[in-house]
Amino acid sequence: MHIQVVRGPFLSTLSQIQGVIEAKRTLPILSHLLLEAQGNRITISGTDLDVGIQTTLDGDVKNEGRVAVSGKKLYEITRELPETSIDLRWREPNNIEILCAKSVFRLRGAVAEDFPVFPDMTGDTGIILSASALRTMIIKSLFAISTDQTRPTLTGALLHISQGEVRIVATDGHRLSLVKASLDLGKGQDALEVIIPRKALVELGKMLKDDSGEIQVIPLGHQIGFLLPQSRLISRLIEGQFPNYEQVLPSPGGPGAILRRDDFLGALRRISTIAGDRATPTVLDLRAGRLLISCTNVDLGEAREEIAIDYQDPEVTVGFNAKYLLDFLGVVEEPEISMRIQDPLSPALFQPAKMEGFSCVIMPMRI
Repeated sequence: MHIQVVRGPFLSTLSQIQGVIEAKRTLPILSHLLLEAQGNRITISGTDLDVGIQTTLDGDVKNEGRVAVSGKKLYEITRELPETSIDLRWREPNNIEILCAKSVFRLRGAVAEDFPVFPDMTGDTGIILSASALRTMIIKSLFAISTDQTRPTLTGALLHISQGEVRIVATDGHRLSLVKASLDLGKGQDALEVIIPRKALVELGKMLKDDSGEIQVIPLGHQIGFLLPQSRLISRLIEGQFPNYEQVLPSPGGPGAILRRDDFLGALRRISTIAGDRATPTVLDLRAGRLLISCTNVDLGEAREEIAIDYQDPEVTVGFNAKYLLDFLGVVEEPEISMRIQDPLSPALFQPAKMEGFSCVIMPMRI
């Protein structure tokens, strides 16, 4: 194999795949990338057996071939090279020679046949989604995914597609994020309900960052594929039953308040400085036209702040984990949010005030 690539696009492609390279694995091949050159296209693949990414880019293919090479070292070398063309040549036995300007590197490669095979998605149409809309949904869901490995079905998010609507739902048992959007279903596929691991969603969100086109979602049995014009991501699915999230969704009616997002966010950040490392509730005291936010830490002291809100219902006092509130506010772009609290012990519903399709449910803390 002998190829010539432009450093910029090559580095960008290598960077995109770094998140799925495993440096410490019992299978050494998983720390490698697979480089394949055919025609005028270069395909680069990486996987940890749970999530795999495959990307193609244009290049000058002088001799076709395929070889596996350390993904981390290839990226580190490319990152330090000057902005010019790079030559990559395969040398016996299983070595890669990298030439750029006056620099020459030789990396020991691995047998390409040992690299895991990616499933074939040729001819599959699947479900067509807006890339930008899907990325927005992922961003608004990630914060609520659990990190508790003893509850594997909560360590991913539910992707539910049916009746012209796509939903992504995530929960860790203390809070829940539900994001909805309308869509036109792809040919031959009218419904889908799968649990996708958090890592796959993180990497997919990165891939969609600069893409404003369409993405194909393709079911692959115990895996799922996301097909973009120049790249694709394959992920294993989490087996098991996702909780019945609709049972815990509060009614959108009932007492509610309208708050300015920036006022609420700033006050919570300031009040949270007194909480320290303790699981100390932040208390919200809702009264007509105002919200009193306070926190008491028996080791450090106390803090309180008042902000103006649109609220005319009966007074209510409730405690929350401030981090959960801050995580929700961190993914809201709208200037105002609505907050509906039935009572101090029931789940509270938080939403952007004038945008449908995004809801966050947060369980209160006893005070």
